[in-house]
Amino acid sequence: MGPRQKLVTMACCTITMVGTMILSHGHLIMREVMARWPKEESWEGRLENALYSQGAFALIASFVISVGLLTKSYFQRVTLRDQANRDRQQRERHERLAAQRHEEMIESLAQLSGNSPSKKFVESGVKPR
Repeated sequence: MGPRQKLVTMACCTITMVGTMILSHGHLIMREVMARWPKEESWEGRLENALYSQGAFALIASFVISVGLLTKSYFQRVTLRDQANRDRQQRERHERLAAQRHEEMIESLAQLSGNSPSKKFVESGVKPR
């Protein structure tokens, strides 16, 4: 998942979570509206106060969860990069050791047969078979 897609997904999740919390805390919002009934002049003011008091909790919760998800994805990316580096280093080390063993085997076979590798292969840099 690309960074832009992650950001869009996180924004959608945050909006959904805030909406869900507002809907699930509807009774608390209405309680706040009713508690401030005498103090406010209009429905807009009552609803605004209720949403500020209950909506702030939903916003803070969504912010904390979003930061947690960002932090988790960052550490997963770092872990995957480190694992890829370790795998690459292990593969390179294995290839070097295999090449070294191959060289030693070719040299020992040449010594056993009493022949040295031909000058043609040595000069060209091509390994004899």
